[in-house]
Amino acid sequence: MKKQLVFLLFLSIVLVTACNNSEELSGQTFNVAYSPVMQEDVNSPNKHYSIMTLEFLEGNKVITNAIHDGEGAYELNDDELVLRFENDYEFLEITFVVTESDKDFSKYSAVISGVDYTITDTDIIRHLQNLALKLFIDMPVEFIKK
Repeated sequence: MKKQLVFLLFLSIVLVTACNNSEELSGQTFNVAYSPVMQEDVNSPNKHYSIMTLEFLEGNKVITNAIHDGEGAYELNDDELVLRFENDYEFLEITFVVTESDKDFSKYSAVISGVDYTITDTDIIRHLQNLALKLFIDMPVEFIKK
């Protein structure tokens, strides 16, 4: 009986920890921006080039202003944040390696570690492609809290 109780307690802790990792972002909004090229501008938030705004919602949903009908899903595991957006003809997955930022104006510093864009019909308007073309692998970004 004690072994079962200990096992259930352990399992509960693991599940709560796993769920809290993604829910850590829930309710927060960030401006995701490239760091400026000039070293003297790095500590100035208005010198960062904005790529998109991300609003993280409950249930691992994310909304961005960078695409039409910009609702998608996100997953945060340890230091990896994955965003997924799709519509009837396109799929976009963006992967960031995220750390706590050392800048006063930014919550997280990140590097874009992957961009996967797929289109199934090249004759339609490409909403996700516009965002995909703004994303450069290995580029540092800041998640500036709004």
